[in-house]
Amino acid sequence: MRDIKPLLNWAKQHGDANIHDRILMKVMPQLLKNDLKLTSQNIEASKHIEVAQELYDLIVEKTQDLIGKRYV
Repeated sequence: MRDIKPLLNWAKQHGDANIHDRILMKVMPQLLKNDLKLTSQNIEASKHIEVAQELYDLIVEKTQDLIGKRYV
């Protein structure tokens, strides 16, 4: 399991005001498949959001595509 909260915080710092919604839309099928119901409000309120490694890798990929920078 990996925590996506640091990644989402990074995205918020480098992306637009709706970046969380844009990321969620890109990975929605996988979120539903993993029975995860995330919203921008959940992201803001959570200290940690643990997901499987496969889902983490997908979210990193889509986030980097949207931001146009590599997440280190």
